[in-house]
Amino acid sequence: MKKTNSHIFYSNSESCSENLSNIKVPVSIFRQELVTWEYTENGIKRTTIVRNFSDNKHIDNYTSEPIAFKR
Repeated sequence: MKKTNSHIFYSNSESCSENLSNIKVPVSIFRQELVTWEYTENGIKRTTIVRNFSDNKHIDNYTSEPIAFKR
């Protein structure tokens, strides 16, 4: 996940840098999804990152799905 820009997500985690510590998640947001499609040597790959918010915490999930082209 080197290419993932985690700064696009809302964050309220203690592990964030100081300049991001003032970012608060709006109360109306309970889930975020980022879907990335990329070409690979054998086809394409769909990567999904999901962040679920609960109270003052969040849980991140990562799914990668390769889709091979027939030759």
